[in-house]
Amino acid sequence: MKEKIKVGFYGVSGCSGCLLTVLYEDCFKELVKMVDIKSFPFIKEDSYKGKFDYCFIEGTVCFDEDIVTINELRKRSDKVVALGSCACFGCVPSIRNFHNQEKIMSFVYPKYNHLKEVDPTPIGDHIKVDYYLPQCPPDKKEILEFVKCILTGREFKSYTSPVCFECRKKGNPCLLEEGKICLGPITNGGCGALCPSNDTTCYGCRGPCKDANYEAFFKMLKEMGHTNKEIKDKLETFAGLAFKEEEGESSKWLER
Repeated sequence: MKEKIKVGFYGVSGCSGCLLTVLYEDCFKELVKMVDIKSFPFIKEDSYKGKFDYCFIEGTVCFDEDIVTINELRKRSDKVVALGSCACFGCVPSIRNFHNQEKIMSFVYPKYNHLKEVDPTPIGDHIKVDYYLPQCPPDKKEILEFVKCILTGREFKSYTSPVCFECRKKGNPCLLEEGKICLGPITNGGCGALCPSNDTTCYGCRGPCKDANYEAFFKMLKEMGHTNKEIKDKLETFAGLAFKEEEGESSKWLER
């Protein structure tokens, strides 16, 4: 039999929700049939010091130790996969980049004061990332499809149509028409419109669409009566850094 590829799962600063998704959402038992998992927090002692064919990393870079960790993993890995919105975009921890630093740091638990904090950023700002599996938490079907693609030599294609496309396919009522701030028109789908299907607006956790018309979208929201602050707060929540980068330095949504 052909030897299974060697895979590792790791996390830096974050809630570990992405790793728990792999572990508990009927995903892990499928993975162990396909790959040789050499390292996984919670269930395996991190005694493996060899090379990985693929290394999945969740979490946001928030401390100097995170940078050391991901650089070490990059050296040991043929391919690195950013797992979840924190690793892909910075997610909730990156909200700090848009607010008063002193006030934010006053909430940091004293036991972490020995660590040197850095501006929260996605792992791709520090190391080369070969693949991105976004969403908060990532979708187990997408994780398994990705692994099947790399094992069979098929190209893994990220979903590039907006969330609205999936909403329409499901026949969901438009939350924007109800006067709510929903980021579906400017956010990559692939989640099956999970939040709007449960009457919850999209917060953009799968990151910005490349061809999104931000100017028209923000104009529409303001005409609906929403303030700059309301729009800004929504955009910051999961992929604020990515939305800012996509718009470039001319971005106006950051202005309160």
